[in-house]
Amino acid sequence: MQTFKCDECGQLLFFENSSCIRCGHLLGFSIEEGDVLTLKAVKDVPDYYTDVSDPKGSQYRLCQNLAKFNACNWLIPADQPHEYCVSCRLTEVLPPMQDETQRSQWVRVETAKRRLLYTLIGLGLPVQSRADNPELGLAFRFEESTDDKQVYTGHASGVITLNMAEANASFRENAREKLGEVYRTVLGHLRHECGHYYWQLLVLPSEKWLPKARDVFGDEQVSYQDAIERHYEHGAPANWSDQHISAYATMHPWEDWAETWAHYLHMLDTLETAAAYDLAVKSPSTQGENRRSRSSMRNREDFDTLFEMWYSLTFVLNGLSRSMGMPDTYPFVISHAVKEKLRLVHDIVNDLASYDSVD
Repeated sequence: MQTFKCDECGQLLFFENSSCIRCGHLLGFSIEEGDVLTLKAVKDVPDYYTDVSDPKGSQYRLCQNLAKFNACNWLIPADQPHEYCVSCRLTEVLPPMQDETQRSQWVRVETAKRRLLYTLIGLGLPVQSRADNPELGLAFRFEESTDDKQVYTGHASGVITLNMAEANASFRENAREKLGEVYRTVLGHLRHECGHYYWQLLVLPSEKWLPKARDVFGDEQVSYQDAIERHYEHGAPANWSDQHISAYATMHPWEDWAETWAHYLHMLDTLETAAAYDLAVKSPSTQGENRRSRSSMRNREDFDTLFEMWYSLTFVLNGLSRSMGMPDTYPFVISHAVKEKLRLVHDIVNDLASYDSVD
């Protein structure tokens, strides 16, 4: 994630901010601009805004989920008829929001989804709605389990379902401990499930990449049901880390692909954030005309350079965590086999992503 600033007072901002923590100015993220804009109301046009740094430029409206639930900071170009931003329009089913706890958990999930979409769009990957592509468009269903219906996190033909219990920290930590996982987050779930989506959308139809993916990850045509039963009865092999990024990845080639895909997105997002901070432990400058730059995801190095940067950065992250007496931020060991799986994901993304889809 790149860094942002308030154009009114110069305060450093995060991607999620909807108002400046210093001056209180209204903010909004424009996916078209790839930037958090400091907003100014358009005179005599209610509910329309411009960027204070370019008052005669593009006009925007606020997503209705900001007004209704204080749950979104993405903007809608004024020439579009929608009430909701491109991210919120992809949410097909909302969870119940009968109290503040349920609302705040949903906000947490939507925030993770926007970060996922920022990365996917920055990579030039197709992000189509069900309206654009009824058979394989992307949609999200955020649901709670009930006595009558058990909700499972998963993917089916572009529809990503998340059990809202995953937004509860105590539930998620209990599941992480019970399943022996080193990492479990809402954003991680969404990245994993979108890996299944892009396998179906981009890899499965590709005569070039499907054979190579099967060579590296295995034949996904083997019985998934048998794989589930085997995995939960016997667990992962003792030496799973020699070939896989996680124990869960050992279950089936689909899961190996999705876990590796998610890890690749973790790498890119974290490396972009580090680059935005000049790879130094200091606050980045918010001065000057050149602070706005397009996502560094568009200027990715070759994979070996990326991996070398990642390897160095994770040592810094873990060193800082240990200095605070905390568990390692990055509790993974990347074997040669896993590195080559990550390389294949990198090559597929760079080959199949359409960089003309985002200016």
